[in-house]
Amino acid sequence: MEKMSDEELALSYIKGNNAAFDELLLRNQSKVYSYILFVAGNREEAEDFFQETFVKVISKLQEGRYSPSGKFVAWCMRIAHNVILDHY
Repeated sequence: MEKMSDEELALSYIKGNNAAFDELLLRNQSKVYSYILFVAGNREEAEDFFQETFVKVISKLQEGRYSPSGKFVAWCMRIAHNVILDHY
């Protein structure tokens, strides 16, 4: 799975490969969390936002609302951004 792109992993997860999501999370969690922490300014809120972000990522993938036309991590960052905006 290490040789698959994030976009390929996302599509694999959509098709039922749960291990693909684990790899996606492993690859992208530090980037997404760092962004959230930078914007939120404190760890407690950042952890809540991070968790909510990946719950939304999972649900959107399962609903078929992911298009591999762009970078997966950018798509996650957009979701994180919206989670933070919705909070404030």
